[in-house]
Amino acid sequence: MTRLSFWSGYAGPAPSTLEAVVDEFNAANPDVRIEVSLMPWDVFFRNLLPAYSSEGGPDLAAFDSTRVAQYAKKGVLAPMDDWFAADPASNALVTAAVDAVTHQGVKYAVPMTFTSLKLCYNRTLFTEAGLDPDRPPTTWDRWRDAMIRLTGTANGAPARHGLAIPDHDTIPVWPILLWGHGGDLLEADGSKSALTRPESIAAVRTWTDLVRNRKVSPIGLSGTDAEELFRDGKAAMTITGPWATGTLREAGVDFDLAPVPPGPVRQATLGSSTSLALNAALTPDKARAARRFLSFWVGEQAQESWMKGSGYPSIRLDQNSFHENPLVAEFADDARIAQPLMPGTVEFARIYDDVFEPAVRDVLAGEVGVEDGMGAAARRIDEILTGSR
Repeated sequence: MTRLSFWSGYAGPAPSTLEAVVDEFNAANPDVRIEVSLMPWDVFFRNLLPAYSSEGGPDLAAFDSTRVAQYAKKGVLAPMDDWFAADPASNALVTAAVDAVTHQGVKYAVPMTFTSLKLCYNRTLFTEAGLDPDRPPTTWDRWRDAMIRLTGTANGAPARHGLAIPDHDTIPVWPILLWGHGGDLLEADGSKSALTRPESIAAVRTWTDLVRNRKVSPIGLSGTDAEELFRDGKAAMTITGPWATGTLREAGVDFDLAPVPPGPVRQATLGSSTSLALNAALTPDKARAARRFLSFWVGEQAQESWMKGSGYPSIRLDQNSFHENPLVAEFADDARIAQPLMPGTVEFARIYDDVFEPAVRDVLAGEVGVEDGMGAAARRIDEILTGSR
């Protein structure tokens, strides 16, 4: 029997669904045994490269597609162009997700998931604030007014926030706020930072006023913190993906979903993609077994099980069976306004985690002005981009 190790860091309803789909594969392929190890994302990313570097590491790994270029450059991922050429199902995969696994013209993973992020709001708190829960905000002005209206204080301190905006250890949310104002982290060709563009400065200034002065969101939230605030009724809105919905249902939260409202310039949200990558050091037997699992995962049966259990849309463009889980249609519908963040950027983690997020927190905390904070971040990002060429 060929045994394969599989690492990932899924949260919410996804882990049990992932394990169930793997069990389906194991049952249908008695000569292969895939063993899943799930861990928090921070632990996953802290351990993955050291494990690969020590000639160990998982045989299969599922992680955010923004990391593919970084790991591909280090030579730890197996090129997957042969799988794409051999499996007809590859032609049915979400195009943006396939683009996200491509580095310098070579595909280094197979798309596992693709979903938009949506505005999640508490219907009960909307009603209490005199807002119609059946009419979530659809314009920038209405969204801003709702955030302020839903923010309440007790004894001079915020007792409830209109919006929980995470800024670290989470799926990227702040770029959505930049995009709505016409700003971005990088210029379109990825050659330099876009943080000093007037549109980016205006976006950070607007949201700094809302967070620091209007107290619509706490500063320094992790993704888990933001979801807990929303779950406990201490935040009326948040921006999240399918992984949060199962926990909210179990907690009895009366929530609903809506598209992220357009900013002053345009409407956009994050297209979050996860990829399945193979260890570059796999033996031929393990590589063949792993490729069988990749083909199984993108097949219609496995995708139907995944949609039903996780709430994620199918990774296939030709599969729209949303009747089993209505949330799937909600997240699939916003693919029209979803875009990836810095696709193909080798130094994604350094730019986003090490530079942009700390810069935002410093600005929000009042430790540095908007122009100075974004200017310093832009210079560091440009240095990183220059050094990675």
